[in-house]
Amino acid sequence: MDCFHQEHSIFVTSGICMHLSLPRQHAMVHYHELIELFGIPNGLCSLITELKHIRAVKEPWRCSNRFNALGQMLVTNQHLDKLAVA
Repeated sequence: MDCFHQEHSIFVTSGICMHLSLPRQHAMVHYHELIELFGIPNGLCSLITELKHIRAVKEPWRCSNRFNALGQMLVTNQHLDKLAVA
């Protein structure tokens, strides 16, 4: 994390963005101290993102033949999205 804060100015100097605002990354600096003071936050659960990761990455990976897997995974996700809409 410290490395990121030291090197984040590259985004501004390369013209990718003029103002860098990353509140989640900044908040991570304070997590350790706040957890020691107050304990873990209520409702902190990564289940939703884990389920999305499984559906979007792991299942399409298993359906691919592992050669040019990214392209196959993207096509699989497109097909699943179209089926969900229908």
